Amino acid sequence: MDPVESRYVAAPPVEPRAPIRKMLIYSTLLLWAAACVVVGTYLLASHLLTLPAPAPTDPVLHREIATHRGAHQLDRWLVLHVVYDECVCSQRVLDHLLADNRPPGVAERVVLVTDHRERRTAWIAAIPAHGFELDVVTPQQLVTDYHIQAAPLLVIVDPHDTVRYVGGYTPRKQASDVRDLAVIAAVQRGATVEPLPTFGCAIGRALNSRLDPLGIR
Repeated sequence: MDPVESRYVAAPPVEPRAPIRKMLIYSTLLLWAAACVVVGTYLLASHLLTLPAPAPTDPVLHREIATHRGAHQLDRWLVLHVVYDECVCSQRVLDHLLADNRPPGVAERVVLVTDHRERRTAWIAAIPAHGFELDVVTPQQLVTDYHIQAAPLLVIVDPHDTVRYVGGYTPRKQASDVRDLAVIAAVQRGATVEPLPTFGCAIGRALNSRLDPLGIR
């Protein structure tokens, strides 16, 4: 072959890169889908998780209840409703409390947990106006003073300061079937009541870090 002509000989065809590009796209999509499944499962588990509640015999809980029990509450049943202002389940329970007829002869106290008292002036005014006593605490105060790390939480105390019930309000997460009145009536009758699951929100840094170590929520 003439040397001049050899310079114009076509180079061997280059293998197409389309298969490699498709493989990279498919791999990226698979990784993205796997990440979505992991994150979705993680978040779903946090919503279905039953949160811890203090034992009825917890001495710290007993001390705080006795400290806040006024003279006019002696020899009466006492019910504590612990609600957290940043928790949707707690807000649903509070709406129920403010809308429902309350049991006669029972002293009831709402423990409102908030880091932003100045933003909750409407609640702070409405709760006593509906016949409840009110205790406003920060999340850290709730953990330290009551040994409570989750809300909403229902606590029922008999006239002799024995805690008869510590548990949730509903059988399922974010259910509209708030059963506090039925639970109070059953406990007052002397029935053995299995505590409902404590569905809601973790309160305090320690429990939050255990439930959400990745800081996603």
